[in-house]
Amino acid sequence: MDDKKISQIEEIVLEASKNKKNVLISGEVGSGKEYTARLIHKLSSVKDNQFIIVNITTISYIEKIIPYFRKACGGTIYLDGIDSLCFEEQEKLFEILDNRKIESEICCGQKDIDVKIISSSKKDLLIEIINGRFSKELYHILSQVVIELPALREMGEEIIELAEIFILNYCKENRKPIKQLSLAAKEVLLNYDYPQNHRELKAIIELTLISSNSSIIYLEDIYLRKNISNIDILKDERTLEEYENMIIDHFLKKYDNRVYYVADKLGISKNKIYNMIKKGMIKNEGA
Repeated sequence: MDDKKISQIEEIVLEASKNKKNVLISGEVGSGKEYTARLIHKLSSVKDNQFIIVNITTISYIEKIIPYFRKACGGTIYLDGIDSLCFEEQEKLFEILDNRKIESEICCGQKDIDVKIISSSKKDLLIEIINGRFSKELYHILSQVVIELPALREMGEEIIELAEIFILNYCKENRKPIKQLSLAAKEVLLNYDYPQNHRELKAIIELTLISSNSSIIYLEDIYLRKNISNIDILKDERTLEEYENMIIDHFLKKYDNRVYYVADKLGISKNKIYNMIKKGMIKNEGA
């Protein structure tokens, strides 16, 4: 993916922040849809007002969304996963947005919708429309501005730039010395396919930095899916503490429960591992 495409996305984001047009963001899982939505809100004139997230996958009936619209009044509402809304509820949402009014649950009056609507979809909604799974009318209302986020594997050298940003942020937040990627480490990052995109790269970097005890990140330090057996460590977003527990547990199993060896390899104290075992945070038959 070339710099021109990146620049085009940045221009669209900036333009989308200058008006109240509805925005539709499409992209694969972990491609940064929520980040982009937050950025549009942050750059807009309503940045000091509410940014409300609605996970559409948890919504069965459109009536459940109405309170969120009221809460977001004057700000931004982010409809995450609009492609998961069933067709019947899509039509109801269209009627509400087409009239730009929300019926009050308290009285018979109506309230104008004064909110910027940003929606996201991991599916191509134009294909969904062709297949009769998404409302064409609702699409037209939601897609006044369309932002298509690229898959990370398509971004070429931008992958390394993003990895270095994640490294910088992690090291600053955790008061660790800034580490540099070796050429071999960069090469493996450039050639990985990132099924979960930005989210996965961030997890890989954090996992790597937790166990790295050198100022240089080498090829063997990089935690890709294929490097970790029997656990899908990158499937879900976790806290750093949870990642740390999983890494220590993995190395204990790999090195036959040799606490001293694992502690030395990971650059942590053996007492920390023993305390984690005692508290039940990790299991170790040989401790």
